[in-house]
Amino acid sequence: MNNAASIADTTDTARCWWDHTQARWVRPEPGGPLVDVRDMVVVHTALLREFRLAPAAVSRVPVGARRPAARVDRHLALLCDLLHHHHAGEDALLWPPLREQAPARAAALLAEAEAQHEGLDRALGAVTAARRAWVESVDAGARDALVEALRELHLLLAEHLDTEERTLLPLAAAHLTEAQWRAVGEAGAASVPKSAMLLVFGMFAYEGDPEVLATMLAEAPAPVRTLVPRLAPRVYARRAARVHGTARP
Repeated sequence: MNNAASIADTTDTARCWWDHTQARWVRPEPGGPLVDVRDMVVVHTALLREFRLAPAAVSRVPVGARRPAARVDRHLALLCDLLHHHHAGEDALLWPPLREQAPARAAALLAEAEAQHEGLDRALGAVTAARRAWVESVDAGARDALVEALRELHLLLAEHLDTEERTLLPLAAAHLTEAQWRAVGEAGAASVPKSAMLLVFGMFAYEGDPEVLATMLAEAPAPVRTLVPRLAPRVYARRAARVHGTARP
């Protein structure tokens, strides 16, 4: 998957977006300063990692072990909620302004992303149903069904995030305003329960660019900016050890 450097860090790619129809970078019109969209790459990286690891986390739970199953299921519930709210925020706050402000050739890209969201919603529904069956029975059949549903969700998510980072994030960087982009991030943050804030930021920080992580906390009070980067990684490490069997999954 593309990283932040592929969005805009060289003279060849600055102030431009990837046109998949021409397989090349295209300079936007009128060519103003780019909006920094790297915070979404941080979110994508965390979600993709956790959903990639999820099937193995389920498989490690012994048949009949209800307490470990419930622990893993709580983590899956958080991941599913994060993904659902992340896409709901894009549907409401990202696609509409892009459709209005980006070149007409972007319409097909947006239609593709919306179709991928619909497929991911169905996959999330399948995972939710499989989770319920597994937590109730904690048997081998329900476990295997959940593992398969999680693998399918991860495949769809990897495809969608790759498409989004190659085509839509550069487009957003070139054509949205800072306020429009900030609204997407604020909606995502507002959807996270306060009790899960440190854990979620720790998930982001595990592989996230420190510079980008700092910008995500830039408007928080000073104590938050100081304490969260110290505490959040520890909270995530504890969760990872319980769910993934290691503090460094």
